[in-house]
Amino acid sequence: MSDGVDYVIAGAGTAGCVLANRLSAEAGVTVTLIEAGPPDDDPAIRVPAMVAKAIGNPRQSWGYQSVPQAHADNRVLPVPRGRVLGGSSSINGMVYFRGHPREYDEWNQPGWRHADLWPYLQRLENYEAAHTPQRSRGGPVNVIDIAHPNPLVRRFLDAADTLGLPRCADFNGGDPEGFGPRQATIRNGRRESGVTAYLNPARHRTNLKIVTGALVTRVIFEGRRATGVEIERGGTRSIVKARREVIVACGAYGSPQLLQLSGVGDAAALESLGVAPLLDLPAVGRNLHDHPAASVSVRTANTESYGLSWRTVPRSVRIAAQYLLFRSGPLASNVFEANGFMRSRPEVDRPDLQIIFMPAHRNANGHWLPRGHGYGIIFVNLRPASRGSVTLVSNDPHDKPAIDFNFLAAPGDLDVLVRGFEVARSILSAPSFAPLAGQEISPGIQVRERAQIETHIRGSLVTVHHPCGTCRMGDVVDTSLRVKGIEALRVVDASVIPTVIAGNSNIPVTAVAERAADLIRGKLA
Repeated sequence: MSDGVDYVIAGAGTAGCVLANRLSAEAGVTVTLIEAGPPDDDPAIRVPAMVAKAIGNPRQSWGYQSVPQAHADNRVLPVPRGRVLGGSSSINGMVYFRGHPREYDEWNQPGWRHADLWPYLQRLENYEAAHTPQRSRGGPVNVIDIAHPNPLVRRFLDAADTLGLPRCADFNGGDPEGFGPRQATIRNGRRESGVTAYLNPARHRTNLKIVTGALVTRVIFEGRRATGVEIERGGTRSIVKARREVIVACGAYGSPQLLQLSGVGDAAALESLGVAPLLDLPAVGRNLHDHPAASVSVRTANTESYGLSWRTVPRSVRIAAQYLLFRSGPLASNVFEANGFMRSRPEVDRPDLQIIFMPAHRNANGHWLPRGHGYGIIFVNLRPASRGSVTLVSNDPHDKPAIDFNFLAAPGDLDVLVRGFEVARSILSAPSFAPLAGQEISPGIQVRERAQIETHIRGSLVTVHHPCGTCRMGDVVDTSLRVKGIEALRVVDASVIPTVIAGNSNIPVTAVAERAADLIRGKLA
């Protein structure tokens, strides 16, 4: 590595895997992909229904936490992110969602409208049931309909019908407003990640080197040109040189942290921490936002839900055998199999509220395997106005950054969640659920008044793990994703997205990385 390679990619998450594949496809181009975490060899990564166990494995997580959230009872929120080959694509919920076309247009960045990204959204997809011009086959990312969703999904959709909430036949066929079953990134009963979709098909290339267990500690510069990165592996630090470009793909938390450690950020703040400023770019780390959510949970003696109890032991044995023998059945599902997108108020021009059905009981102790039976709804504010930040706490690259979502700082954000609570409770109280004789355990039927609902939301609010905006296009990077004021340095990941897509973000990030690869290779004007 002393002689350098053409491209050094810091971070092997979704975007890093896409870039490694596409850039190394060019003859004569050399690429090194660097990941801080281990290989993706945890069996829980492979089995879709074990997603909670994959998330909970500390060996493959950054272990981030937020700072106390001032508008959410000063609670410190867990912030799971993948520190493993494939990044968060190796531990996420495998939901396939492109997003509403208008979300991309509102980025207001030339070359990044929905029409510009549409060819990439088509190119990346291999939807097994594709039968309309809006869907495609042949791409690297395999997409499926869950063949046999949990029986409670039917009750959920019937309840939505009872309330007059519209159906959506295909959340990825255009306008996603309505209720229906989700699609998932699963291939032959196993998780489809950035590794399986993009990296594994390129591993045989001699011009691609994949390095795991190596923390990128800073970007190296000559003047204001990026010439490589410093990495720490096995307690030893070394330099990986880049002849053409350094590409930072460390995600919405890691990318601003790495830029700041390298001297690119708010100069005064960096100096106060002992980091020599290279470029005063205060926008680095600002504009953090994510989807805040809360939930309503029901406990039941009925055994339709996913879960383990003495009465379901024979069924559980059959489910395990079905997966081991055929890679099918409930273990081949990503669990959260249905949802809805709706408007919190009639005057809203498109969905700003997501209603996600949970066909399983959540354990109070956080154990990944549902013990007992139940179900519930997670309600999500899709278009939050609150903005936060990612900042350094020291000049030590091992110290986790300070992550402040600033959730609920904008008063309207809470209004959307209150409406979500009302919809969730109405759905769970519909006649289709009555035969289950469920008991609401969180927050409990005593919570009725607006003030009580707000208290429940503030006391239970979480993130649904779609952070973006901290290296915002237009502020930190230009429309070619080059860091402003720096040569040979780009950022390609969720951090460049100006405003979060109203739904799951993995596929939008994949499309961004696909287009970025064409920009880097000079295939776009």
